[in-house]
Amino acid sequence: MQVDLLDFITQALGHAGIQVLLLDDNSRQMMSKVDYGFRQKLTPDFDYSLFLRKMKLSLEEGVQYYFEDDLKLCYCLFRFPSGAGFPDSLQILCIGPIMPRVIDTGTFHAFLDRQKVPPQYHQDFLEFYNRIPIVSDIDTWNHSLNFTLETLVGDAVPYRVISMDSIELFAMDYKDYAIPDYPGIASDIIEERYEWEEKMLSAVAAGNLKEAAKAHYHFLQYKLLPRSSDPVRDKKNILFTFNAILRKAVQAGHVHPLHIDNLSRQFAIQIENTFTIEQLHSLSQTMLRKYCMLVNNYSRQANSLLVRSCMDYIDFHYIEELSLAILAQKYSVSASYLSGLFKKETNMTITDYINTTRIRQALILLNTTSLSVGTIASRCGFPDSNYFTRTFKKYQGITPRAYRESIGKAAG
Repeated sequence: MQVDLLDFITQALGHAGIQVLLLDDNSRQMMSKVDYGFRQKLTPDFDYSLFLRKMKLSLEEGVQYYFEDDLKLCYCLFRFPSGAGFPDSLQILCIGPIMPRVIDTGTFHAFLDRQKVPPQYHQDFLEFYNRIPIVSDIDTWNHSLNFTLETLVGDAVPYRVISMDSIELFAMDYKDYAIPDYPGIASDIIEERYEWEEKMLSAVAAGNLKEAAKAHYHFLQYKLLPRSSDPVRDKKNILFTFNAILRKAVQAGHVHPLHIDNLSRQFAIQIENTFTIEQLHSLSQTMLRKYCMLVNNYSRQANSLLVRSCMDYIDFHYIEELSLAILAQKYSVSASYLSGLFKKETNMTITDYINTTRIRQALILLNTTSLSVGTIASRCGFPDSNYFTRTFKKYQGITPRAYRESIGKAAG
């Protein structure tokens, strides 16, 4: 049970871009991950195994520690209590690094000056700090972790704050450290950011929201340098760029440009009319989800040119009179040939596709307007409200009026 919960915690935090390490006697190779190998790139001879040995000597079992190291990186450290149902190999849980705030430019350069970091390596440090997740409410963060750890071990977990003054888990002598001629930290981090961006866009092109969200969280670890002194304006500019690259990803998923342009335009307006960082951050999640939905609903990648043309025509002319015969005549093929090919490629008849397209539009109007059922029927291509009601119930299992009542919309 505990191991399953521990695995869930690891995956949940990892999905949010926060690293979780489970350390044991065989973790020497993993130790460099505690700072993503940063110290080792600065000083190739840096010994991470000291970190594990000092934790074993310094941390009490069953106590949650909040630790800030000499690089201002923060961690949750927890030594598993003996006999608590965990495998004997599990010894220490290390969550992090995180930072409680973005380091402003003045503080950042003052820190580098104190550590006597040569100016040519400032960009390496800057890119490194830009990839560390920010947890702005540390008190809530620590309380949440404490509750999680108590659930994990089934007992009260004391909480303590420790610092470099009380325990030297990491200690670099910055006066004597030897940075290689080309540590490559900045370039490596930028390459990693582009790799996660590419994974995110590939997942969006495939309509895979789960993988797109996972890659997006990792991508957000690599914070971009501000382009504007106004944080809201800066976030808006980033989202405009995000909107543009998502649009291109969906295009690679073989969605018709008209669908893409409609959604892109809606988001461009929404971005400009949003005025808080929190709302803009939430909007980025919505954009990712809706672009993936667009691919799932409208991708034509698996279809032949004829079937793709018919589907696009139905999508854009659902208000007009449509039928198998009309489409066959339009594309100069026999009705039987078109019917068979369409069913083979989409696993539905043309009539079903026409009706589902119209019902999809009707659902939007039922959810977002108070138009009468008769008006909605007309706007979605149904000849009368009775036929609309029968068709809607066939595909949704409920009448339009009952559906509207279930979502609390009053009919006009």
